Amino acid sequence: MRAAAWFAVGMIGAGLAGAGCDWRDFDSIEASTPVLAVGPPSAYEAPNDFGGVILPLTPPADGSAAARFLGSATSQTGLAIVDIDSSGRASSQNVTSSTLDGLDNTAVTAMAEIPGTGNVLLGLPALSSQSTLLTLNLTSLIVSPFVLSTEAQLGVGVAAGALGGAAAPDLVALSGSALHVYLDGSSTSELVAADSAACPLVLSPNLPTVERINRAIVIGALAGAGTQIVVGTPVLAGAGTVSFFTVDATAGTVSCAQSLTGPMTGDSQFGQALAIGDFDGDGVSDLLVGSPPNRVYLYRGPIAASAAPTATLISAATGGAFGRALAAMSLDSKPGDEALIADPMATVGGEAGAGNVTIFSGPALATKFATILAPHDPNGGEAYGSSLGALPFCATMPCPAAPPRLPLVGAASQVFTYFTQGLTDPRKK
Repeated sequence: MRAAAWFAVGMIGAGLAGAGCDWRDFDSIEASTPVLAVGPPSAYEAPNDFGGVILPLTPPADGSAAARFLGSATSQTGLAIVDIDSSGRASSQNVTSSTLDGLDNTAVTAMAEIPGTGNVLLGLPALSSQSTLLTLNLTSLIVSPFVLSTEAQLGVGVAAGALGGAAAPDLVALSGSALHVYLDGSSTSELVAADSAACPLVLSPNLPTVERINRAIVIGALAGAGTQIVVGTPVLAGAGTVSFFTVDATAGTVSCAQSLTGPMTGDSQFGQALAIGDFDGDGVSDLLVGSPPNRVYLYRGPIAASAAPTATLISAATGGAFGRALAAMSLDSKPGDEALIADPMATVGGEAGAGNVTIFSGPALATKFATILAPHDPNGGEAYGSSLGALPFCATMPCPAAPPRLPLVGAASQVFTYFTQGLTDPRKK
């Protein structure tokens, strides 16, 4: 079925430009930047619960779509795949499966693309009874069981990447108290790291539900040599933590390497969201750490144990959730990524909880763009910015090794994509 879609303008306060132009050089880009709003397909089980968890995907190699993403409900089973063509048209399809039907309406609240396989790892955590990890084949849309467990909240966060040195990607899943690594994507080659004082992992079941959806976990070279698994652990009181783990496939171990603690005593949600980017353009990965309701911290890589943040971004708004979701991508064709920081509880146009996304740039993210991303027609409780992603967009095939990426913003019932001028502007096709 074709998804509902429309174009709007004037959502970004400075212009997006192609190579050779800086979008900050323009006074205004009203009527210049198309915005695509995509709702769920017909017969989607939860039409008002679509953008809470989104996953940007690698576009299909056959050129059948220029961009692709998954959207999932957070309160019940509901999963849809959305394709966007090079002309900016979206189509969506429900992912249906007898495997999903047999899960008592459990929600998919964490998703990760498994690089180079055409598969996605799905996490369906439960506070009690049975937690589930599934895999979704993006070609056939077949959903298959991967791990069934009675461990509380297994699958509350998932990731995939190269950790053990073998060709096949390794899979990672968080529970409420442990980190699981499945070497080479095999459920029978499991390594486990438990909670420790040096690298806390316990996620209280008493945290609000929204803080236990899509638990923050990233994989990258952030602490010097090798690749680390980085996990955020918010807490009920005190300061949350971000823990770094390394994998030794030969020894069969997952080890705590170091951790960061929220710099302020009240940073209980420190680690609620994580994003990797290269914000200073030096070729070394940096880390953004969300600490709602009003702080985001930048750590310049390589990150040492107990490092102090390079910069602190603060929102003056009250009653919000600044830092609940984060993304990093280059928007201006210049060295260095921009940081996108969501506040899904922000008041916009007098509407509480409409939500917005603020963009920062520069080596220390010191430049804040004057106008923020926000709903075209804000409504209370729309929760724009509930999730964020960097969406690869390949207008022509073969897709370049580093394709342009578009801001992907999830709200309560829609997902928004912002096209940039040049290669990704559908009006130029």
